[in-house]
Amino acid sequence: MINERIKINDTAYMDTYLLHNSKEYNVGKKRPLVIVCPGGGYAFTSDREAEPIALKFNSIGMHAVVLWYTVYDQVKNVPKNALVEAAACVKYVREHSEEWLVDHDQIIICGFSAGGHLALSLAVKWSQSWLCEALHTTSEQLKVNLCILGYPATMVEKVFNEDDFGFASSLIKEPNTANERFFGVKRPTEKELDEYNLLNFVSEDTPPMFVWHTYEDVLVDVNNSLMLGMKLREHHVPFELHIFEKGEHGLALCDRTTARKASHHNDHVIHWFDLCEEWMRAYIDKDGGWKWM
Repeated sequence: MINERIKINDTAYMDTYLLHNSKEYNVGKKRPLVIVCPGGGYAFTSDREAEPIALKFNSIGMHAVVLWYTVYDQVKNVPKNALVEAAACVKYVREHSEEWLVDHDQIIICGFSAGGHLALSLAVKWSQSWLCEALHTTSEQLKVNLCILGYPATMVEKVFNEDDFGFASSLIKEPNTANERFFGVKRPTEKELDEYNLLNFVSEDTPPMFVWHTYEDVLVDVNNSLMLGMKLREHHVPFELHIFEKGEHGLALCDRTTARKASHHNDHVIHWFDLCEEWMRAYIDKDGGWKWM
C-alpha cells in the first residue's frame, strides 16, 4: 500500500491508502477511489470516521484517501472553505489517476455527519462556476461519480444563538460561535442560511447516492436523510436510502474497529457497509473494466 500525506494548503491535507499494484492479480487494473470525509461538526475531524473507513474500502479492493479539511476554527465559514479543499482533493486525484491506477470515472466521495454535509456539498455543487474558478480548472475535473452518506447533515432549521459555540468547543482554545463557524458571520441572512441547506442544490447533475441513517439519532435528525431522498426523487437522481430503527449518532462501522463505547457496537446497523458494497456493484462492475475480487 502507498500511504503518504499530501498537503492541500497550510491547514488541510489528505492521507492516501492506495493498494499495491500486484504482479499476480488485477495486474495494471485501474480501481475506483473513495474520498473519505470524517465528521465532527465542522469543529474537528473524527478519527473514528477516517482511517478505519478507508481501510474498509481497501478490504473490498478500492483505493481510498482521507481528507483532513480545515477545522478547529482556523477559518470562519468552515463548510465553504472545506468544500474548496474537497474539490481540490478530487482535482488532485484525477490529475494523478494514471500514476495511482485510479479509474478517473469512478471517484466516489463518502462522508459522515458534518463530513456527510461536506461530501453532499461537493456532490451537488461540483459544477458551480465559482468553484472551478477558485481552483483554475473545469467542472469535469471536480466531478464526483458516486456519493455515500452516513447520518449526514443536509439542512439548517434554525439560526444558532450568538453565544452558542457549537460542537466540540472544548477542543478549541478560542472557539467561534456556531454562526461564525458555519456562515462566517454572527447573524447570517436568509441567503446565507440557504447556502448551507443543500437540499436547495440537488439537481440532475447530482450523482447517484447511497444514504443511511438511524431513527434514534438525536444529534442529526433522520429528517435530514428523508428530505434528501425526496429531493433526489424529485430530480430523478438514483439513490438507495436505509433508515435503521435503533442506533445513536456516530456509529461509523458499528464494530470494534471504530467503537469508543459499548453503544457504538450495533449488530444490525453494521450491515450498512455490505449493503453499500452491493449497491456500488451496478456502477463499478463494468464490462471490460475493473472487476471485484
